[in-house]
Amino acid sequence: MDPAILRVTRKVATMLALGAGMAVAVLALLITVDIVGRDGFGVSLQGTDELGGYVLAFVGSLGMALTLLDRAHPRIDIFFRVFPAGLRAVLHVLALAVMAGFALFMTWQALSEFRQTVRFGAITNTPLQTPLWVPQIVWLAGTAFFALTACILMVHGLLLLRRDRARIERLYGPPTVEEEVASYTETETRYAGD
Repeated sequence: MDPAILRVTRKVATMLALGAGMAVAVLALLITVDIVGRDGFGVSLQGTDELGGYVLAFVGSLGMALTLLDRAHPRIDIFFRVFPAGLRAVLHVLALAVMAGFALFMTWQALSEFRQTVRFGAITNTPLQTPLWVPQIVWLAGTAFFALTACILMVHGLLLLRRDRARIERLYGPPTVEEEVASYTETETRYAGD
């Protein structure tokens, strides 16, 4: 059984990823309206490209935590499976520690950028004249949640190193071919039933 903090983290990460997905859907709708408006009526929504840049930043930062929880970040593991199980467990936790360090560095940089934007009252030099702190706060929140998630997983991995190294492989190791095939067939079965 996973600790409650992991279940809560997954729920929040899923909600953030769904929010990012909805932002992409709204952006697609805006782009469609803009294209139809320009081609059919000679009218354009101003700032669709600017909003697109913000959405891409949101999607990246808001989706990283769920990607980490789903073990979907790319890994180079060509020789990894030949290592002894104990060494693999230690390397998984080390990978989580490096990811947490990287995520904390990203968050620190995002916070620094956000503070500077607020201090100078920066706005975009576009028709929307968006105060830059508005998109940056979402980007910062997503990055900070990614860092928090990475730290939680690292601590959980460290605790498991002492008790249950085999579980580390299942929770934090790269997905096996069998797991990926099972996930694919489960998705196909679910959508075939709809």
